[in-house]
Parts: sequence; structure tokens; C-alpha cells
Amino acid sequence: MEVERRSEGETVEEMIEKGKERRSRIVQELFKLYDRVRELEKELDEELTELLKRLDEDDFIVHVSTTLEGDLEYLTKKGKIIFVAKDGSVAVQARNGTYIVGQRAVLL
Repeated sequence: MEVERRSEGETVEEMIEKGKERRSRIVQELFKLYDRVRELEKELDEELTELLKRLDEDDFIVHVSTTLEGDLEYLTKKGKIIFVAKDGSVAVQARNGTYIVGQRAVLL
């Protein structure tokens, strides 16, 4: 592949220089998106922390991940799982698997 590009008359240095502006725009746009993601995560974290405080003052969020369905899953120090679906619904599952708040439908 590298040989093919060089045979087109462009050196690696020329290719790098030629794509510099485009890459710069992409990187700048990515960092804007990262900043926005952090803002949105903070908003959601604050809301879920308040919800968790009402359920158990001594518990707190320790990890966030996504489910295979594309929802968010927050794990707490005491073993609870807070699910936030794409539609905004929230379910809280206790360590033993019972739902404390809401319920979560999982398609099999």
C-alpha cells in the first residue's frame, strides 16, 4: 500500500503535509465533542447521585459502563446497579437482583 502511494508521485512527507489541515479540523472537533460528553456526563452523574442519596446516603457510584443494548449502567459501592435507558427511564437493582426502583425489560 505504501509502495502504491509513493508510485503516485507523493512522498510520505507530502502526504502528511497535505492532510494536516483536515486532521487539525478533525482533532479540534473531537475535543469539542469530548468536552460536551464530559458536561453531559456530569449532569447525569449529579442527578443520579441525588437519586442514590435518597435511597441510601452512604452509597455512591464507583463505575459507569454501557450495556449491550446501548444503555448506561452505574455500579455503586454497595452493589446496586442503576440503569439509565436511552428513553431516559431509570431502574435501580439491588445487589440480590430485585428492583428497588422501576424495572428493566431486557430483550432476549
